[in-house]
Amino acid sequence: MAHPNPAQIVGYLRTSTDDQLLGIDAQRATLQRIAADRHAEIVRTFTEHESGGNPERLELDKAIRHARRINAALVVAKLDRLARDARFLLQLYDGNVPIIFGDLPEIDGSAASRLMVQMMANIAEFERRRIGERTREALAVLKARGVKLGTPANLTRAARLKGARNAAVARRDRAVEEMADIAEIASRMKAQGASLGRIAAHLNAEGYVTRKGKSWSPTQVKRVLDRIRPAQLDGRDP
Repeated sequence: MAHPNPAQIVGYLRTSTDDQLLGIDAQRATLQRIAADRHAEIVRTFTEHESGGNPERLELDKAIRHARRINAALVVAKLDRLARDARFLLQLYDGNVPIIFGDLPEIDGSAASRLMVQMMANIAEFERRRIGERTREALAVLKARGVKLGTPANLTRAARLKGARNAAVARRDRAVEEMADIAEIASRMKAQGASLGRIAAHLNAEGYVTRKGKSWSPTQVKRVLDRIRPAQLDGRDP
């Protein structure tokens, strides 16, 4: 784990629809307290509204990338604000960007600290799974009472197909938007004759990561280039 610049930190704030325990304002106050305690500057803060169980988070990717570029630490108010998936969280913790947790102030990168993070990550994942179980139990009770759930019966097949097409377009547009900076670099280098392998190597050298926080490969670069072409044909900017 790299040694960060103690004078600079990058903040990451997250909230989700199923979480009412710690709001964005409270998280921001915790970041400010951590910065004050360390006599550090919060150079940038990234805010995301997404489930902690979803590893594909644009703002988290941006926060990690930015912290890596300026050799700063990533700071989150609570461990479960970073993720509620134990495996994903540990991958982030073991990465090359130091992470400071507001609720685990003694974390220092040692083996004992990693064990503590692993234990807390497992607890966060357990809580997420329990939330899902309670939701399914509540839906089962409603169904037993005769409450109709899911897609309305009077929704026509044509309407369902239209909804599915719109959802597919929305997903594609979101992917294009999230990879806009990557698409710009890849398109420019491709136009200059660079191979997919060379583009991937350049992205990795500059600290860019994929939507899942991993290194770039030629295949992934090709997917980004292939994805932006339909948007360009529709007249949208990638």
